[in-house]
Amino acid sequence: MKTRISFALLLCLVLMFATVSFAEDLPFERELSQSQINAITESLMDEHKLFPVQTEFRIKVDGKDLNANKNLKPEWKNILLMGTDTGNENLNYGRTDAMLVLSINKKTGEMKLSSLVRDMYVPIAGTNMHNRINAANAFGGPLLAVKTVNTVLDLNIEKYASINFSGFEKVVDTLGGVEIELTPSEAEIIGVSKQEGAQVLNGKQALTYVRIRKTDNNFGRNERQRTFLVSLLNKTKKSSVDVAIDSLSIALGQMATNLSVSDVLTLVPKVINNTGEMKLLSLPKKGDYRYARTSQGMSVVAFDAEKTKEAFHSFVYGE
Repeated sequence: MKTRISFALLLCLVLMFATVSFAEDLPFERELSQSQINAITESLMDEHKLFPVQTEFRIKVDGKDLNANKNLKPEWKNILLMGTDTGNENLNYGRTDAMLVLSINKKTGEMKLSSLVRDMYVPIAGTNMHNRINAANAFGGPLLAVKTVNTVLDLNIEKYASINFSGFEKVVDTLGGVEIELTPSEAEIIGVSKQEGAQVLNGKQALTYVRIRKTDNNFGRNERQRTFLVSLLNKTKKSSVDVAIDSLSIALGQMATNLSVSDVLTLVPKVINNTGEMKLLSLPKKGDYRYARTSQGMSVVAFDAEKTKEAFHSFVYGE
């Protein structure tokens, strides 16, 4: 069975926008030196990617036609984050094991994160078929995934990022591991001895932790992802600027994205100066979904589309 990516993509984007948030007392120019900016720029360049980007897909998508809602509040920028399950083949090919929408307020630097359960049964944008939401990337790459999420949630996403699995372990190890409190069953699956309180997990162990589904389901895994995120942010805040930037450069080097260097360097200062905690949402919300099977026997999550869309807009825009 192919290796599945769970939370690696979120790790990269969180590091991208929050990696030096612990240094609020320093002006932005002192936080990123020219050599550090150069390292970030190099990591974002396509020719430095470890694996090629898939360009031929079953469904073609016009990058100018992403079903984007142009009437949303302009101060919020939404970015689709994806992790794929294709191992060492291509970054932008295959079903997505993680799909998340990172919302960033361009004026205040506030961040909100919405995770989408992979088995949500949705219409695939631009087609007459329904499938799990994680299939959109396999049919038409990241642009079809963006278009499908825009259609389902009535959003304006134009930017995306996909991640290679190997970068996840490297970044966590560069930070010296993350501290997570495990249940006995989680510790057994990871292959470590259960300790009282939080214990340090290395990159490989943390990856296993966020992938666990044996003890519950995809919703339980979403909760572990949020636990991991909190630990990651806490560890980042305790790290030196140099260590954090090294981690960021490693993370960006594992990504396929249409985010530009300008996108990154424009948003980072705003996020740095915001000291609030990132707010989290899991979709669909409890009570708005049920487990079901399609006529073809596929196990899916059937959900109330209107309530789910309203939940997102209320969470991000306060509507």
